Amino acid sequence: MAAKEGPATPSRERPAVITTPSAPTSNGNGHLELDDMPSSPIHPIQEDLMALARLGELRSIQKLFDSGKASATSADPQGITALHWAAINGHYALCHYLLEAGANVNAKGGDAEATPVLWASKRCHLDVVNLLLQHGADPLLTDDQGYNLLHSATLDGNVFQLILLLHQADVPVDIADSQGHTSLMWAAYKGFPACLDVLLKWGADVHARDDLGFTALHWALVKGSYNCIQKLVEYGADRFVANNEGKTPAVTAKDMNSTRQWHRALEDSGFDYSGNPRNFPLTFVKDSKKFIERFFFCWPFVVIGVTLYILSIMPVYFGLPISMITSYSLQRASQFLLKWAPSDMKHMHNTPFLAGVFASTLTWVGVRYITHILPTTFASHFFLNFFFVVSYGLCAYYYITAMRMDPGFIPRSASRGQQKATIEELIDVRAFDEQHFCTICMIRKPLRSKHCRRCKRCVARHDHDCPWLRNCVGVNNHRAFVLYIIFLLIGIIFLIQLTLAYLTLLPTPPASAIHCEVLKPEFCAQWSKDPFTLLVNGWGSVQLTWTTMLLFVQLTQIARAVTTWEAMRNNHPGPLTTAITTGSTSANMQTSGGGPATGTSPRTTPEGCFSQWKRLLGVDTFVATALHGSRAQEVLAQRRENPFTKGIVRNCMDFWTDGEGSGVKSMFGGKEPGMGLLGGVKVDYRKLFDLPRNEEV
Repeated sequence: MAAKEGPATPSRERPAVITTPSAPTSNGNGHLELDDMPSSPIHPIQEDLMALARLGELRSIQKLFDSGKASATSADPQGITALHWAAINGHYALCHYLLEAGANVNAKGGDAEATPVLWASKRCHLDVVNLLLQHGADPLLTDDQGYNLLHSATLDGNVFQLILLLHQADVPVDIADSQGHTSLMWAAYKGFPACLDVLLKWGADVHARDDLGFTALHWALVKGSYNCIQKLVEYGADRFVANNEGKTPAVTAKDMNSTRQWHRALEDSGFDYSGNPRNFPLTFVKDSKKFIERFFFCWPFVVIGVTLYILSIMPVYFGLPISMITSYSLQRASQFLLKWAPSDMKHMHNTPFLAGVFASTLTWVGVRYITHILPTTFASHFFLNFFFVVSYGLCAYYYITAMRMDPGFIPRSASRGQQKATIEELIDVRAFDEQHFCTICMIRKPLRSKHCRRCKRCVARHDHDCPWLRNCVGVNNHRAFVLYIIFLLIGIIFLIQLTLAYLTLLPTPPASAIHCEVLKPEFCAQWSKDPFTLLVNGWGSVQLTWTTMLLFVQLTQIARAVTTWEAMRNNHPGPLTTAITTGSTSANMQTSGGGPATGTSPRTTPEGCFSQWKRLLGVDTFVATALHGSRAQEVLAQRRENPFTKGIVRNCMDFWTDGEGSGVKSMFGGKEPGMGLLGGVKVDYRKLFDLPRNEEV
């Protein structure tokens, strides 16, 4: 499958250097050296239509047309027109003028016999491509290799151009090239999962075959891209179809050394290595995904309870290794269930396990408090119990609220017509890129929003994806999340005090019941009073470490009017806002307007265990917020450029109130979905594409 060769890239002529003329010298026969040269150039630049088109000299071309020496339909011996050169160099105004002057929008020229829109496609000039399509450019015309505009966009991995073309009414998604290759096959062969995903969502036929009998799955195995292979299997590609040579996908994978990716894709899609479906072993379970989610949420209750109980009844030199082995064994046993999990839950961090860890900790602390601490300390420490119960109840309430609440999902477009209108609007302001458009949700991204890969939705004013909640933290539940952290921290402080008071009130066990070889006798006596309660509350008190760091980070960012995503990615959208409102793109964007977005990510070093836990506990965010090191000046400059900050007091008021009142009602009452304050102005973050005007703030 040969790669496509696009039209030859033009090279601009180097301008001539103008020097002061000197007198020509004689050759000895009475003739001057330059005597027989013409007095003027054969093709002056003012009359070279193709050179002017390459340079985008609109006024010079207008004068040339007015003189009658050239026209919009003029072409060179290869059939290349001025529209070809203007298109490939992205001269939008010149293209518009040439089209209005009667240029042939479908003229073929050059060695590749390509049309102007194919030339513009090679340089990713989406505004020019859209202009040519609006003026009648035929996207189905092919070059000398049989590739049309849809094939060209797929070959370049340009997902934004692919989306633009698929929204045209006359572009069939399964049109094949001269050898029967569809765009889906090209995306699979090139290893562009983003393009593949768009084509599949548009209904591309996974069973289509080329002249060799290859399907898109065969070509994905030739490339060896796991993401492409898994996506095709997920969309129902035939796992046993043979090509003209009788080779099935399994044989192709073996021949191309992609068996590992093939087996992994099969396993993650619910099949065994032979391609046969894996049936869930519990036949009475109707919804295996829901069962697996509930299992992994509840399993930490067992793991934590068993582990702490073993530690409480055994000497430390026996209890510690046995509890660790038991905990690890229970964890490994639960992972066996992941074989039947859907593709997006094949790893523990994609399950509700971490949310279950916190929920089980909260539950065990509550159980031991009600059954042991409360009866013992109620009479002597009434107010301490009262404050703990209040903080415990509010922590649980806001935890459940933040977990179950819609974080601020941005509604998707109701129709493809709305999507097309949004795309054309962004192209007009040259903002059709990953900063402003989500290729998965097919919506325009509001300011401060982000697409969550786990939720598979765009979230308004996205802060972060919290594994302890198994939910995103966005505009709707951000305040509930911060209140949950606040009351958790307060509750832990009261719990420590209650535990110490509880120990002082318990009677000391007899000396014969005290067995301790590690601690000092006085500490051992206290430990022997109620070791299981001490372990449960000690485990709960450990949460004070990450909650303190997390609360510090959150309160600091609230005062600065930045989200965690913006702080960690340096994604302050001052230039982004300018691009939206003024129609010019920023050089700081990750990809220029309409640039290729292949969906592939750079190869990174796998995270170690310490790095994963550091990220989960928020230590990296805490350090980045507290200590900027050598980047102090850069961070300060970024803060000054943040268009959302209106001063510490105003920023805090914007976060804690919604403009519907003040005090307790505003802070603890219900929240209108998507709404928030920005500089004192009430805005809907799900539709925020421009900052409020200065006179409104």
